[in-house]
Amino acid sequence: MTKETKTFETIPVGTKVSWHYRSAIGHGTVTGVHKLGTNADNTMYSVRETDHHPGEPAIVHHSGKALSRV
Repeated sequence: MTKETKTFETIPVGTKVSWHYRSAIGHGTVTGVHKLGTNADNTMYSVRETDHHPGEPAIVHHSGKALSRV
């Protein structure tokens, strides 16, 4: 049994990204891959929020489809 290699690129660590959240836009920096999917859109990323509010987590997880590079 051979292991299948992934042939797509993930968003690199350190990339500044934004995403829509309710009626606002979140901003942050990719800190790593949270869960590798079958393509870049369904791969989950860990993102350190730069504008989080007290009580919200500093690191959130979003799919590649939800993230936009800034």
